[in-house]
Amino acid sequence: MPLAQARTAPRYRHPGGSTAFGTNLAYRLGKLKELGLLEGVWLDCGCADGGYTEALVASGADKAIGVDPEQSRIDEASARRQAALERGDRRAQRTEYYCCTDNFPLPAASVDAALMNEVLEHVADEAATLREIHRVLRPGGRLVVISPNRWFPFEGHGMRVMGRDFGFPIPLLPWLPYRLATKVMSARNYWPHELRDTVAAAGFQIEKVDYVLPVFELYQWMPAFAISAYRRLMPIIERSPLRRFGVSTMIVARRPA
Repeated sequence: MPLAQARTAPRYRHPGGSTAFGTNLAYRLGKLKELGLLEGVWLDCGCADGGYTEALVASGADKAIGVDPEQSRIDEASARRQAALERGDRRAQRTEYYCCTDNFPLPAASVDAALMNEVLEHVADEAATLREIHRVLRPGGRLVVISPNRWFPFEGHGMRVMGRDFGFPIPLLPWLPYRLATKVMSARNYWPHELRDTVAAAGFQIEKVDYVLPVFELYQWMPAFAISAYRRLMPIIERSPLRRFGVSTMIVARRPA
């Protein structure tokens, strides 16, 4: 059983929640596999409790290094790694975890690829984080950034108004004028060209701009038959202009050789 499949999926999720389980995880990593990227040494930047770090190794990466600024998350990931080692799962030997912010404990040009899955919108300094990833990537290495798409008509992270948090998807919030939306948004939200330009400004060459559709893994308010029908249509939507309304934008970029 792949490490990531051993994780317990939560009963309820929304677009701003974790994607490190089940169909959502397989769908997102499937995009990377189709591009032939799941090999070599990966950096999972903002790894949380290690769901994608584990899955990268299970999906073909030679090694995956998870970094996150919250010690409690790193402790949870490390504990699960230790449990896997005790079970004799050799793949756990190919994962590492470090608690850090923008100064990664890694040599320059030491990783082949880096993943920022729903992370860039949360960091304190986008430019500083991207520069640090640029430093540890080998020349020619790839960066994959997946962050909220403002064309998606819901803000999955909720909003904060007058000191009160509303932690559920807020309809049409991303479509408000930026100066109004940012006053209440709990996390950044990017138009696709904004995300592309942010990555390019850090010295990366953009190779691909793609979109990530919502998978509706455990949508509390959607009936099962509707989710099943939607998933059957996903390959068609992926080839249509409707893909631009995906929940997230995916940027694939390269550190110039």
